This record gives sequence, structure tokens and C-alpha cells, in this order.
Amino acid sequence: MGDCLLSDLLTDPAPTECGETVSFGPFRLYPGERRLERAGAVISLGSRALDILIVLIEHAGEVVDRRILIARAWRNIVVDESNLRVTIASLRKALGEGEDGTQYVQNVPGIGYCFVGQLARENLAIRNVNPAGENTGIVPFHSPIPGPAGLLGRDETIRNLAAILPRQRLISIVGPGGIGKTTVGISLANAVGAAFMPEVHFADLSELPDGGMIAPALAYRLGLSEGNGDPATYLAQYFSNRSALILLDNCEHLVDDVARTTERIMSTSPDTHFIVTSREALRIKGEYVYRLSALAIPPEAMPTKAEDTNLYAAVELFVERALASGASFEHTERNWASIAKICRRLDGIPLAIEVAAARIATFGLAETSSLLGTRSRLQWRGRRNAPARHRNLAASIDWSHRLLSETERLVFHRLSSIEQPATLDAVLAVAAHRVAEQPEAMEAVEGLVAKHLLLVVPGRDDLPRYRLLESERIFAQEQLRNAEIDQFSGSTRNLHG
Repeated sequence: MGDCLLSDLLTDPAPTECGETVSFGPFRLYPGERRLERAGAVISLGSRALDILIVLIEHAGEVVDRRILIARAWRNIVVDESNLRVTIASLRKALGEGEDGTQYVQNVPGIGYCFVGQLARENLAIRNVNPAGENTGIVPFHSPIPGPAGLLGRDETIRNLAAILPRQRLISIVGPGGIGKTTVGISLANAVGAAFMPEVHFADLSELPDGGMIAPALAYRLGLSEGNGDPATYLAQYFSNRSALILLDNCEHLVDDVARTTERIMSTSPDTHFIVTSREALRIKGEYVYRLSALAIPPEAMPTKAEDTNLYAAVELFVERALASGASFEHTERNWASIAKICRRLDGIPLAIEVAAARIATFGLAETSSLLGTRSRLQWRGRRNAPARHRNLAASIDWSHRLLSETERLVFHRLSSIEQPATLDAVLAVAAHRVAEQPEAMEAVEGLVAKHLLLVVPGRDDLPRYRLLESERIFAQEQLRNAEIDQFSGSTRNLHG
């Protein structure tokens, strides 16, 4: 989910009672009457700016997630985050921020906004953002949860994980970027969430910057931010006597902190369960790791008739997305062979399939297939409202690439130059070319496997083989070329002084 809007996941909050007021500086706000005055004069303020002001004041001193602000101001309308920034700027101007150093609305990067002005309340009711009536800023799921579309080929996975969750309190759904971890995580929460209502919570951690702290963010969103104590302690106390389900999505850039926080809560709360999605497992006690596989693809030797190829989820998704994008093609053996080949070259990765299928209306099957071997496939645009890391394949891979250590990055680039799938000896030979000690080479290979940038596949001799997904290989080759060009340019500059 990541940068996607969550307005469709929010309940409609109960309205604030009329007649109650709150004052700050020269302003008086009448929330029930939706009126803002300055020194007795009514301030002309747009309805969305007023919505945002009311929410921020209701939670004064707390950070309000920007997605909650968007959902409250633009109900059931999908808008870009820039709309929120423009409206905040308009609100600040109306409040005269900057005059004599006055500030009312503070931006908290990566999370949202906070009202920091001094308030005088007169029985102002706090509006709930939770159907249970609790002051919680973690976005609560509906029952059932409105899950994302495109859950082809995952029914058995959901059933299996739903059967496991009562026994395993922490399920980590891991896999490479674009494979559908968020979709499966939300669908799993849908399947089991009724047993945990109303304590079913969601947090998209891609919204937190690298180095962000999970416990304070969750504590803020649960309304547990008062005082100067340890937010992790507040969380542990809050969940200690509750049966709860918490879905933490996109954890890979904060894996250490997520591991600490979940372990802390689980140690004090026997009835709190976690679903975690990440490109890397947490590696903590009690974790059940589910490695999400790619969608089923047709083998090379199979017949190429529609009734045969459509049995595979990758083909079904490709055809669905291609037709939805306005493409059309004849039901010939040649075309079905092309579709099967495209799905194989895309390794059954749903994101890759979706962005390629959207090209069919423009380039046709044969030309799209030929373009898969070029770097252009990395730049093909996906859904306009997709999270930034899923706007195209390059963004998805770069999200993982930036999380690699320097040694892992060098080995990843070099592996793109060898024949694959490769034996462990061949992989280590490449790794050892970049590092001095074999233990360091082994660690780099293990790190790439753990982060799902290097896949382990069975060999005919029962020994493992290693390969990069084709999109990742093209990305790594480009990085390798760029590095070699930079190195050559640097050498040239040194020669010419």
C-alpha cells in the first residue's frame, strides 16, 4: 500500500457536538458550526482547510497521519498528496503563521502534521476515528476490509495462512518487490480480522523514513503519546490485556526496529498477533516466515491453447490487465505462446506482469515481448496512483537496492554478468572478486538471498542454484555499466591531472 491513499479504509467519524468552542491566539473555532473567527470577525476558510484544522485541534499535540487528513478532507475522493500540502499552506496563511514568529501547524516529515498552538477548550468533544469509540490514529480496518484488487492465484495461500495464524502469533510474508505481499497481507487480515475486532490495526511503514522509530509512530496513532515515557512501554501496556491483530506493511527498511517493537509487545501480550510484510524476515523468536512465491507460469514445453495457458494465474492476470488497458488480440496459438513466454520472462511477478500488460495496446504482443530484454521495461509506468516504489520496476528494485550494504551492492552488480542459474562456487567466485575474505563473500551472498535479490532454485543434482530475476538482472547490469563508466571517467581525469 505504502504511498497509496487510505480514505477507503476509514470509518466516517462521529460529528462533534454543536455549541462547543476552542480558542487559540486571536482565534475562536466553533467546530459544530464549522466557523472560525478572529477577534470576532469570521475568517473565510475553505471547507477542506477547515476540516483539517478541526482534526488537528481535536488531536492537538499529537501527530495526525497525513492520510487521515486526506481522508477527512477529501472523503471518498482519490487525490495526490500535493493537494494536502497546498491546503495546509492555505490554512497557515489564513492563520497568519510567520507573523511575530507565530506557529500553529507543524510538519512532521514522513508522518503528518501536528497542532502546536496553545489552546483554551470549552468542553470540546474529541471526534473518534475508530468505530470502537477509542481515540486511535492507526487506521482501523472495516469488517470486511476493502482489500486491493488482483488477488489471482492466492486463495490457497490465504486459506493456509488463516489456519496457521491462531497458532503462530507473528507471520512474516516475505518476498521480492512487486510480488504481492501487501495484497496478501490485507486479504489475510480480512479473513481473520473478525475474531480480533475492534482491535484490528494497520500501519504502512513505507511512510516512515529510514531510521524512523516504530514505537513512537504507533503510540501517536493509538493516542498514547502523552507524557515523556517510553512509547514502547505504552504500547506493551496497551496491548497487554487485549486480543489484537496488527498488520505492519513494508517493514524492510526498518526491520531492526520492527523486530524490537513486535518482540516487546508479544512478550507482554499473549493475545496480540502480527502480520508483517517485508522483503526481509525479522529473524526473531516466534516468527513464522512465509516466502510468497510468484504466480504460476506455463512451462516451456506445454501446448499453447487458451484453455491450457489460462489455467495459470500469471497468464490470467496478464490477460485481465491487457484487456482492461484497451488491448485486443486474436485467440491464436501463436498469441498464446507469446503470452506464455512474456509471463515466463517476467518470472510470474504480478507488478512486472501488470506494467507489461499495459503496453500491449500500444506495442502488441510480439513487440512487447522483444522489448522485455531492454532496460525500457524498467521504466514502463504502472498505475498512476500506485505507491512511489511501485510506479515502475526500476523504482521497485531501487527500493531494495538502497537497503543493501556496499559489499552486497557490488556483488549484486557483478552477479548480473554471469550465466544463470549458477552454482554456489560460481557465485562465490564473483563475490570473492569484490571482497578480500571468503567469509565476507559468503555474508554478502547470504544477505542478497535474505533480501530476495538473489533467488535459490533447485538444481538437477539436488544442489542449490542461484539466479537473479530478469528485471533485477537488467537493473544490476545497468548499475554495473554506470559504475564502470564512472571508474573510467575518474581514471581519465587522473591521467589528465
